[in-house]
Amino acid sequence: MSNNAKTTAGAPPKASASVAAAVGGAASVGAADPGKAARLSMPENNGEKVTKPTVATKQNAGDDFKATLTVKDMVVWGLITMVPISPMAVYGGVFADSGGMPTLAFLIGFVAVLFSVFSFGIMIQHFPSSGSIFTYVSHVFGKLPGFIAGWLMLLQYLVSPAMVYLIAAIAIHSMLPDVPILALCFGFLIIVAIVSLIGMKTAMVVNKVALVAQLVILALFVVCGVMFVVQHPESANFSPTNLFNPAKFEFGGTMSAVSLAVMSYVGFGAIATLTQEAKDPQHGPSRAMMVMAIVLCVLYALQCFIATCIDPSGAAFAGNTDNAFYLVAKMAAGPWLMVVCAVGVALAQGVFTAIAQQNSIAFVMFTMANGGCLPKFMAKMDKRTNSPLNAVVFIIVLSVVLTLVFHFSNIDMNTVVKISNFGALSTYVMLNMSVIVFCWFQLKERTGAKAVAMHLVFPVLGALVCFGILMSVGAVALVVGVVFILIGIVYYLVLTKVLHRQINLG
Repeated sequence: MSNNAKTTAGAPPKASASVAAAVGGAASVGAADPGKAARLSMPENNGEKVTKPTVATKQNAGDDFKATLTVKDMVVWGLITMVPISPMAVYGGVFADSGGMPTLAFLIGFVAVLFSVFSFGIMIQHFPSSGSIFTYVSHVFGKLPGFIAGWLMLLQYLVSPAMVYLIAAIAIHSMLPDVPILALCFGFLIIVAIVSLIGMKTAMVVNKVALVAQLVILALFVVCGVMFVVQHPESANFSPTNLFNPAKFEFGGTMSAVSLAVMSYVGFGAIATLTQEAKDPQHGPSRAMMVMAIVLCVLYALQCFIATCIDPSGAAFAGNTDNAFYLVAKMAAGPWLMVVCAVGVALAQGVFTAIAQQNSIAFVMFTMANGGCLPKFMAKMDKRTNSPLNAVVFIIVLSVVLTLVFHFSNIDMNTVVKISNFGALSTYVMLNMSVIVFCWFQLKERTGAKAVAMHLVFPVLGALVCFGILMSVGAVALVVGVVFILIGIVYYLVLTKVLHRQINLG
């Protein structure tokens, strides 16, 4: 198989046009004539022709991927993956690293991912694919860089389920200290294993209910928090220094806080993995990403600012940063609000987010398996659930292993979060670089202020900011990330040089 757009090799017999574009790099069909492919020859790249596929606008009857998701569905799915109340889980760590300015850390995190949202929107229009970033990188830079992008996506997504189980277990453990954290982790894992095997459509219904519940919890906290601040002016206040305090600002600490806070934003990339199920694969996913990013920035900043106003000094959770937000909630309205917030985070992260993440990475693994990078059994699509069932089962088993590893190696929750963020931030750097090379240099789309901004300025800023945050994740996360990359390179060389396997990702 070649890395150009001449075949649909690797796609299953009934794969949709968008799957073919994702896995085999096939040119997608146009709206006016679905049977005709339009191509624009591009300069040579790694010895092969670069092509510009059009976007699949229709899916054939009997496709393995069913085009069922609207923009609203994808926003809901994305919000569940990213969790509107996710700052509650890491608030203490972000507060400590930022010198008492967690809101600032979340705002910087938003700026960092905003540029990547633009880049996603551009590349999705060219490559509608559940493979997401690794498809883009493969097409622009070649097979090995594309494989490494997919490999780093695996680091992010495969660590994430175990990470959210840990977050959920810590939340419940704060109320039930006699129940071991490991037992709580496996309790959530079993629930998710059952629900996630039901399929995308059923999970979507459950997620909509979960999203409403999270927004209600957030509203309760905001109302109670504002009332507390108004009633306790001697200790609480709405001072702007709770957002930014020059006397306490320290760049290194702030970037470390951002590297933790950005966990709440990186889930928007999951929307790209749903492209092949979108009713409008060209515009729907990018619109959903932008809506999500803006809405979540407001929600994250609001809850962090209110929490800081309630306890500007952080005295309520000194020495117990894992449960910081829950203790602040207890200050605001009493034990009942602490329980509500803790249970809300536990269910949101340990059940609903885990379901969304497992489905997302399953589609990535499905596409990589069709491209020859992963074992072929992961490319099996279950028609009953409309999901890659074997990949889902593999993720569940791996989550058990990683949960045990994290527990017995005494890796704390914040470090696990940063390990996952290493994978996300690395791929975002590659995503932004792909936009620059593909649109600015290969397609030469440089005319007009919009083209300059979207194809050069924004992706350059996105790559630089994401790289800066990446370098602040801490020694453990950096070591794990680098080792994971080296393992990936060795694995790729074994596949291609020893086993002589043909892989095709873009």
